[in-house]
Amino acid sequence: RSMCCLCGDGETVYSRTGSCKKCNGGTDSTYEAPLKCQARSSGFIDDSAECTASCKDERSMCCLCGDGHVVYSRTGSCKKCNGGTDRSVDAPAKCQARSSGFIDDSAECTATCKTVVSEKRSLCCKCGSGKVVFSKSGSCKNCNGTPDKTYEAPEKCQARSSGFIDDSAEC
Repeated sequence: RSMCCLCGDGETVYSRTGSCKKCNGGTDSTYEAPLKCQARSSGFIDDSAECTASCKDERSMCCLCGDGHVVYSRTGSCKKCNGGTDRSVDAPAKCQARSSGFIDDSAECTATCKTVVSEKRSLCCKCGSGKVVFSKSGSCKNCNGTPDKTYEAPEKCQARSSGFIDDSAEC
């Protein structure tokens, strides 16, 4: 079965084979990928970027609300942002509801999210057209408008990371 993999470094990746080989730091947990991303499904879309985005849709998130405050969303919906969401990033592994190390402490996760969201990070941006693009600056300007959703890019794609690969196609 194809799987969504929560890696030890907090990243979420899609694994067509279910092996989670892309998790360089080991795998915290796995869960079944959506039906459209199941390799043996008749409706299989064979789009790794879209399937990774679908896996991340099921992630706990740190949300920067339109009014400037930061909230932790266990479900990833950012519903507490009544005025809309400016951007959202994956919550740290300890705050991921599907993680084996999940701490289930909303106050601590909210405090952690305030630190995570305030950092300028490279992002994967899901544009209104459905296309997913990499934004090294985190601005998502290649969407030609406000993106529908943003996801934190993997650590290797973070511009200030020591292991930065500077390869937009791979990121």
